[in-house]
Amino acid sequence: MDRLALVGNAPVIVGVLSALSVHDATRAQEQGADAIELRIDLLNEEDRKIEKLKGFVSQLEVPVILTNRRKEEGGSFIGTESERIALLSNILDTVNVDAVDIELLSPSEGKQIVVEKANSLHIPVIFSFHDFNGMPPRSELDEIVTRMYNEGASIAKIAVTPQTFGDALLLLDLTYTLTQAGKVITTIGMGPVGRHLRVVAPLYGSVLTYGYIEGEEAVAPGQFSVRELRSLMELLSVK
Repeated sequence: MDRLALVGNAPVIVGVLSALSVHDATRAQEQGADAIELRIDLLNEEDRKIEKLKGFVSQLEVPVILTNRRKEEGGSFIGTESERIALLSNILDTVNVDAVDIELLSPSEGKQIVVEKANSLHIPVIFSFHDFNGMPPRSELDEIVTRMYNEGASIAKIAVTPQTFGDALLLLDLTYTLTQAGKVITTIGMGPVGRHLRVVAPLYGSVLTYGYIEGEEAVAPGQFSVRELRSLMELLSVK
């Protein structure tokens, strides 16, 4: 967690990387990224080979969050759940990354493998929950976050799609309340109503915000580019 500098520091802008491109990673840094999310599910089959991944990450100076997103939550991994988890585990064994993201709703056995592996390597686990169609009520969000921490999360990540500004306020209140209680949380608003939360939620304690690298495509609804996030957050004096 030290390399990501999440606790007691300014929020981390994460550039999403969908190819093993040192050039793109460098551009992400130049545009304002503090860290890179390496989306294994978006890589081609050749680039998923362990030695290629190891060589690529060794060239980077920026912290790397490892993600192999399952299809049920907006990912593109083609294969069985066992194959997805095995790939994540093998990469963790071999490649020097700084955090790993695993979905809360992943089957328990595979999820526990990832948590135990990350703990043995002393890197944080981001438990993520995604709702691309709406937003659960506050009581359910509280239960989701509590379950994340109980199952081994270092960081609870909630990405939902507010339908009203009331929903947005609820998400900000959740963020602020948990932050004040000493929890490490990331909240993301997707879609047109939630888009501003990608910039505003960090004011209330959200520790990570994700953006695409200019010239690439957004990987989630309502995402800003890294450069836009940096500019907007500087205007708000967040970064």
